[in-house]
Amino acid sequence: MKTFVTIFLVLSTLTLTTLSLLQCGRIDLAKEFQSQTAIAQGQKLFQTELTTTSDLRLETGGLPEHQFVYDPETGLWNGLTPWQDRADGPKAVESAIKFALNAEVVNSLTVNKNELEKYGFGEDAISVECRNSLGDLIAAFEIGKASAWHKKIEGKEDIFVPTIYLRRTDEGYDKHLYLCTDFTGNIRKLFNSELKNFRDHRPFALNIHTLRKVRLVRSKTEIALERRLADTNWTITKPLELKTDPAAVISYLANLSKLEAISLHPSEQVALPETSDDILQISISNFDSDDEVTLTVYPPAENAGSTYATVSNRDVVFELPLIATPKTSNYITQLPESINSLRSRTMLELNETDRADLRGIIVRTPSSGSEPVLISRIPKGRYELVSHNGTKQDIDESVLANLLKQLTTTPVKGFASDAAADFSSFRLDQPTIVLDFVFFYGPQIQLRFGKVTKDDADGTPSDQYFANLRGSPIVWEVDSSLIADIPTRSWDWQPKEIWTLPVIDIIGFTSQTKGQPKLTIAYDYLDDAFTASFGDQNVTERLNPQRAKFFLNESHQLVAQQRLSPFNSQAQEALKTPLLTTTITVQDYDNEGLPADKTTYTLNVAPAARTESNAFFYAQASNSPGYFILNKDTVAKLAARDLFEED
Repeated sequence: MKTFVTIFLVLSTLTLTTLSLLQCGRIDLAKEFQSQTAIAQGQKLFQTELTTTSDLRLETGGLPEHQFVYDPETGLWNGLTPWQDRADGPKAVESAIKFALNAEVVNSLTVNKNELEKYGFGEDAISVECRNSLGDLIAAFEIGKASAWHKKIEGKEDIFVPTIYLRRTDEGYDKHLYLCTDFTGNIRKLFNSELKNFRDHRPFALNIHTLRKVRLVRSKTEIALERRLADTNWTITKPLELKTDPAAVISYLANLSKLEAISLHPSEQVALPETSDDILQISISNFDSDDEVTLTVYPPAENAGSTYATVSNRDVVFELPLIATPKTSNYITQLPESINSLRSRTMLELNETDRADLRGIIVRTPSSGSEPVLISRIPKGRYELVSHNGTKQDIDESVLANLLKQLTTTPVKGFASDAAADFSSFRLDQPTIVLDFVFFYGPQIQLRFGKVTKDDADGTPSDQYFANLRGSPIVWEVDSSLIADIPTRSWDWQPKEIWTLPVIDIIGFTSQTKGQPKLTIAYDYLDDAFTASFGDQNVTERLNPQRAKFFLNESHQLVAQQRLSPFNSQAQEALKTPLLTTTITVQDYDNEGLPADKTTYTLNVAPAARTESNAFFYAQASNSPGYFILNKDTVAKLAARDLFEED
């Protein structure tokens, strides 16, 4: 009995003590004894806004805590502990955050603490904490080992996503393990090598929007790129003031941003060369800072596959690769050797404003004795070809467009001189072609071309062509094909149209091939009827009216492939005996709309070569002076042999 009373008193004391603690708020029995509910399958492991993470903390394998903080002013992640340096935000820090953001629950299980190590939550577990800018904990979890299970995502092509065990360590969620998707493929790989992946291996973190100046110094030669404002073009300011090739500059800056070390070494553990010879230095400056950041690349040892480098604002030595491998690229060897790699390789730069201001072009060939070609217009008017006596005619606008395109986009062959004072060695003092560009408001531009003929080693003469903007010491070497494409004669500018006739006014056409009877076809537009004869034979019944109409629609506007000189002797000789003669007759009308005279347009065609494989033909029209070039298909169409039904 005494024993029972003693037990009762002990229990009563415990009960009273517990109630007292509950009232004082020292323990919460409901919380301690309630069962946690696992996150459902298919749900995200974290419902919080992980994208607001600005503080990432990692622990693994007995290493000290690594802390990384985001700097909103620079847009960069920086390491705070155990090292103070720029972190690799895109590849490492943000990858860890995105992993947590995309982790989807595949399954959950409850395990005892002594079973945790079986799932990878022992010494090798990776502990992660994400906090926002206010210091609030957003997510806390541990990364265990990968699972053999893959989640199937169905689609046009099924995807099998690896899975990994995760354990939330924030309060209220630590009773369950979760098998989650790992869209990185292997998230644990990111944390290998004592978290070295989290230190930025790139010497520069370039921001193209704030970048103001880039200097490259090699063997005491400096190449400097600058721009006045973020939205203006880059200009070479050293060793000469030159315009740049935009594509080359973009490639240069891209290669700078892609520079990446294969390894980082503590400064005190690397003995750097003391010599200043053969050192490469690259310095960058930004609009928002007066500080210049300099990368110094030291000469490599003989036959070495890498070299050491330092950056002025980071206490670490970079080991940069010199040989490309499947995993690394040797961008350091792709940096420009001279300004020729970055400078503009076009002769003219005409923007939309310049082209709108262009009044005309004068084309001269001084050595030929020919009259200059004058292309001119009034403000907002069409360009016209102006003859020496003042008569004007329309030009082929495509010729002007092609000329401007050639001069503003075709790269020069090379740079003959950057400091020419005597242009006679390039025959620019006696140019073969001179182009004067005249503007309504802007200054005149003169582009001149010279030709130098020299004998090759075997005695064969060869031509070199050079170009220069008057007033500039720069001389370019240009390709002969560019010279050949410059329209230097008036007929080069004339439209290539042979005739353009109203199709409803055509009343007939003929086609006669040499040695064969003439094909004659008459057309009555009102009756929509054709009559046809082949020599003296009536072949109307064999004529296909639909094909005949198609012929009219195709032939009422005839455009040549090329216009030739009115004095072309080869065309003159060939057309003495034409292979094909075709005519089109048009009904003219007077001012009152009544039928008047009839006009017949005649075209003679002759092959340019006396072979069956002749690819083009000479042509001469009765309504237009000069000669034309027609292709084989156009001549076949004019022969009109496919207008009849087969017998």
